[in-house]
Amino acid sequence: MIDKNGKLFGKINLIDLIIILILAALVIFAVFKFAVPSEDDSMDTQVKITLFCEETPSYVVDYLKKGAPVLDPKEDITIGTVESFEIGEPIGFATGENGLMYEVTRSNYNSVTIEVEAKGAIGENGVTVDDVLYGVGHTMTVYAGQAKLYLRISSIEAA
Repeated sequence: MIDKNGKLFGKINLIDLIIILILAALVIFAVFKFAVPSEDDSMDTQVKITLFCEETPSYVVDYLKKGAPVLDPKEDITIGTVESFEIGEPIGFATGENGLMYEVTRSNYNSVTIEVEAKGAIGENGVTVDDVLYGVGHTMTVYAGQAKLYLRISSIEAA
């Protein structure tokens, strides 16, 4: 099979054959990686994610705009866009002298509920947006347009 000159079947060098096989494997890998859509992308659907912020300064709420992108700076992705938002009374708590918790209201603060329209795959543990899993109760910081809010996910449902 290999002659005294190191050629396979007397025609091709063994090292050349290995290089050709490696190049062919790279081409096949590239085709499957970039040309064939992944199953995860085809599972993405429109999702409504509701975010709730218990209290934030009123001047931050003034910067919320419908249609603004909602960014997760920790994961460096755009979750979706603000579909709507509702401003309410702030929800805060303090500990009294007797050690019991009681509700307090701070002036110039608001609570806010934000409906975000996103594209993701709803699964058993929440919704996956751009390979990041989000679940109900997930606390995070987001940018909604120019407003930066610390909030939690209060619901996830198909849009």
